[in-house]
Amino acid sequence: MKKLFIWIRFAFCLSVSSFSLAQEIQPNILLIVSDDAGYSDLGSFGGEIETPNLDALAANGLKLSRFYSNARCSPTRASLLTGVEAAHVGFGGGVVGDWERELPFPAHRARLKYVQPLISELLLDSGYQTMMVGKWHLGGSYIKQHQEKMAPKWKAVHPPQMALTAQEMELDYLALPPQRGFEKSFVFHGAQGNLFYQPGLPHPYYHNNEPAELKYKQQYDMRCYSDTDYSRKHYSACDGKKGIAFYATDGITDEAISMLKQTTIKDKPFFMYVAYRAPHKPLQAPKELVDKYKKKYSDLTGIAKGRHKRLVSLGMFPKEAEARDTNAFYNNMPAEKYTQYVEKASFHAAMMEKLDDNVGRLVSQLKEASQLDNTLIVYLSDNGAASHIGDLMNQPYAGVKALLWEGGARTHAILHWPNTIQPGSLSNDIVWVGDLFSTFIELSGAEFPQIFRGNTPRPPDGRSIVPLLKGKQLPPPIELYNNDKGQQSVLYKGKWKLLIEPGWYLQTLAKPGVAIELYDIENDPGEVNNVADMHPELVKRLTTMAEEWKSRNKIIDYRHIIKIKPNDPY
Repeated sequence: MKKLFIWIRFAFCLSVSSFSLAQEIQPNILLIVSDDAGYSDLGSFGGEIETPNLDALAANGLKLSRFYSNARCSPTRASLLTGVEAAHVGFGGGVVGDWERELPFPAHRARLKYVQPLISELLLDSGYQTMMVGKWHLGGSYIKQHQEKMAPKWKAVHPPQMALTAQEMELDYLALPPQRGFEKSFVFHGAQGNLFYQPGLPHPYYHNNEPAELKYKQQYDMRCYSDTDYSRKHYSACDGKKGIAFYATDGITDEAISMLKQTTIKDKPFFMYVAYRAPHKPLQAPKELVDKYKKKYSDLTGIAKGRHKRLVSLGMFPKEAEARDTNAFYNNMPAEKYTQYVEKASFHAAMMEKLDDNVGRLVSQLKEASQLDNTLIVYLSDNGAASHIGDLMNQPYAGVKALLWEGGARTHAILHWPNTIQPGSLSNDIVWVGDLFSTFIELSGAEFPQIFRGNTPRPPDGRSIVPLLKGKQLPPPIELYNNDKGQQSVLYKGKWKLLIEPGWYLQTLAKPGVAIELYDIENDPGEVNNVADMHPELVKRLTTMAEEWKSRNKIIDYRHIIKIKPNDPY
């Protein structure tokens, strides 16, 4: 009996010791970002698209119903990787990471600051293996190695006051993933390009610092949608073709899995950033998936209402809250345009289902390598769905990517971590994309440096959401700001949302005065009832706060920017 007691006590102590050790082990982090996915695209967020793998992560993890992006591709990615407001690292005012958008202003530079640490750099210093596949879109180029070939284009798209110096070319090089803490990378540096590539055709992918050799593994029946002269010129060549090809969503995953397989031989945690390009334009997908959704999208109003109804049933949209009525938009549409919308919605859905398939492949690889239990998987969209199909995919929220209504800024997000996150969790607490940086820092044990590359970096603006992972609640931030091409917004104490000149810039510019909208976003998340006239003092206070934030962040008024870049609003 005494021996039995001793054995039990030893076993208990061993289990406690093992638990303590487990708490000290750095978790793997798999960060997955979709590009222009709608808030309610996923089945677990009320959608009709088949997304079983993401839904499984949600069912066994945590859904965030009030996750805020920066409403546009590059600004969101900038805050995601740095934890600071995007303007402080060159992506304020809705600027994106392409040469055509670069400006001679620090907040609008469209290239990541080399003196602000990225999460990849800090995790690398903390013993992580760091990898990235997919879309970068945070500036940078290899112009210093190809000056003769690339300089004419650089000079053609930059304002005269921006000189192409040796320092500028070096900073462009230092803005790319291999120089920013990613030991291995397979990336597309820009924003938009074909998803299908057939053997022998030029492509834009890089493996680390060298042009990549694409792997052509699968046969595809390719569909490539185009409805403008520009898209027909650049993106329609693959339409209707059959044969072996590289398809970005599959190919990115192939590279990610190859990298993950190599991590299993090392006793070190990993950080992997998977940035898919789907369902961003151009709309390109396997034909069988596009055809699958055409019948489903014959009733666009029914799709919008169905998403609203299912979100209410999931407890993610207040039952009593209104949503903007989309019936008139679709019912009054000419038949030809309606048919185009059905076609585009079918492509969007096909691209989302394909993305979901590939998330399933990543999860299967983690299971096969016995790494799933110690991997925090974070999935999010970089902003709401884009305007080419209206706000259908963001229902019941109004607005689209690049607009600051909820449909542009609020996105779906899922966190999955077995044995830590309670399965089937749902949080309605406010989480901002920059919060993930601080969360990863805390979980990894990394330290944010006081001095970085000889400079004092800006401390993270985001906060850790580790308490949410453990089932606790977070108080709302005092305020969240956003600014995109002349629009401003401030979300105050989780309840009030002020919008200044919301909408497309040229449309708001054509109207007299300054448009002001104020919503009780907790009770009116559909932004139906503008109560600005009922709360003049609050409007005045929040307007002042927004203007002060704009000044602190050195945001240049958009009317000055379009004098330098007159084609930018288009």
